[in-house]
Amino acid sequence: MSSPPLDEPGRRPLPARLYGRVESAIAAQRRRRPWFDHLARAGGRYERTQGDLMAAGVTYFAFLALFPMLLLIASIIGLVLAGNALLQQELFDAIRQTFPGSVGGQLVREVTGAVDGAGVIGLVALAGFLYAGLRTVDKLRIGMERIWKGHVEPSDVLRDNLQDVVALVVLGAVGLAGLALTGGVTQATSHVLRLLGLADEVGYGVLTWAVGLALAVGTDVVIFLWLLRVVPSVSHPLRRLLPGALFGAAGFEVLKLIGGYYLSAIAHSVTASAFGGAVGLLVWINLVARFAFFTAAWTATLPAVVAASPEPRTDAVPAAA
Repeated sequence: MSSPPLDEPGRRPLPARLYGRVESAIAAQRRRRPWFDHLARAGGRYERTQGDLMAAGVTYFAFLALFPMLLLIASIIGLVLAGNALLQQELFDAIRQTFPGSVGGQLVREVTGAVDGAGVIGLVALAGFLYAGLRTVDKLRIGMERIWKGHVEPSDVLRDNLQDVVALVVLGAVGLAGLALTGGVTQATSHVLRLLGLADEVGYGVLTWAVGLALAVGTDVVIFLWLLRVVPSVSHPLRRLLPGALFGAAGFEVLKLIGGYYLSAIAHSVTASAFGGAVGLLVWINLVARFAFFTAAWTATLPAVVAASPEPRTDAVPAAA
């Protein structure tokens, strides 16, 4: 057998030459396209501050908090709406629409059991939700501080837990208010269109969907402004953070759409049946957490923000490791 030809003396090996060409092409594209250069700088900031590690911590505790949160909601509904089967059925339908496939069925069964024993289960669910919810917000705050500042602020157990409680309450209140507003305005739009005799028109469904989407995006913008400014305790004006909040809101709605299709698709697979859909839910939560941290990195590298937000220190110790 003949040996493969060797590189000529003085020339770099072929893999190094190919890498150099790719690097030169990327550098040329970054010079020509500012938006591509911005994405590259945001990705570099995300990687240097270990965004994937931060997202893993958020994913674990958010997944842990999901089931006690649903049990707590069901317990409250069970106490307030005891004996009202119609409203309970509407709750079950909403859960199945939010979590398609076997995941939704499992959650409905858990919630049904919680409604039957609302008192005791509610107390246990509250304790579990407070623990996992506070740890979720804590990991979220640590990740946002690292991305914005390159380091984590000195810890203070009392102050940090108090801030996390307030953040958890505010986030839950904004989320619930957004859901109520979206549902109320959507129903009001449908009612007005029926009164005007336009319910059978071709664009009726599109208009109702557009109104609901606009309200959902508005709620997402408020949440991302809170994530970008309040959670990491930065002093940038809201107008400078608004492009990042819009970027995050648009991406989150896309992730919700993809997540719905994804959970529906894996509901019929053997692997999803074996694990009860938990793997698919974990993957989706992790994608959302990663995107939230990448949105922070994208916002922190905006031209209007970067001058007042220095590059993170690469020698900072990962406090959440």
